[in-house]
Amino acid sequence: MATNSNSQQKLRPFQAIRAARKVVEDPEQTAQVFRVLQALSGPSLRRNYRRFKGTPTGKRILEDKTDLVSILNDREMLSKLPDNSLGKAYYRFVTTENISADGLVEASEEAGYVANHEELDLFVKRTRASHDLFHVLTQFGRDPLGEACLLAFTYGQTGNISFLVILGVSAYQIYRGAGFEAFKALWQGYRDGRQASWLLEADWENLLSQPLEQMREQLRITSPVRYQRLTAKLAQATA
Repeated sequence: MATNSNSQQKLRPFQAIRAARKVVEDPEQTAQVFRVLQALSGPSLRRNYRRFKGTPTGKRILEDKTDLVSILNDREMLSKLPDNSLGKAYYRFVTTENISADGLVEASEEAGYVANHEELDLFVKRTRASHDLFHVLTQFGRDPLGEACLLAFTYGQTGNISFLVILGVSAYQIYRGAGFEAFKALWQGYRDGRQASWLLEADWENLLSQPLEQMREQLRITSPVRYQRLTAKLAQATA
């Protein structure tokens, strides 16, 4: 299913809800996440793209056609970065989790995403590839609650209602898994996303070699204390 510039503007809520339910049933169905994004992301996608294009970093990335996916897939380069750097932390994260930027590319292609605008396509691919960098910076894990909190954080960053739909459909499972405290963690994720620097314009290529803690401070990303306390509590309860 190709996605053209007109269809990207049209919201398809029922299609999004169906896909979101499949994500809840099986969180590993990453392609379904992209189907939700396709169904609801049109207006916010183009708004964020225009904002990105208007930044110095965005202009340079679009002019140079910089491919963030290729950079993040260069594990030999990442492994040689300083131990305290963002890039080395990313390397450890994707290696431990056995994931890669290519996995997100494949999931997006499986969902049928096709852009008919070269610069918009580059922006979408860059945003998609930065998802696991968000994980590293925010300290939200890939557990269900961690992914939900990162969705809340990303909604705070982008205003993309796709993330709200996924959270809404999964609200019962979130509550059943972690109780009411989970929603306090989600609220902190959203609030922190609003307060942080706009990560979509981050110059990742040059930030990868920088100290991780320095990057968190520079980008105004605070520790997710509610999420961390709750996951520690849940781990202790099941020990």
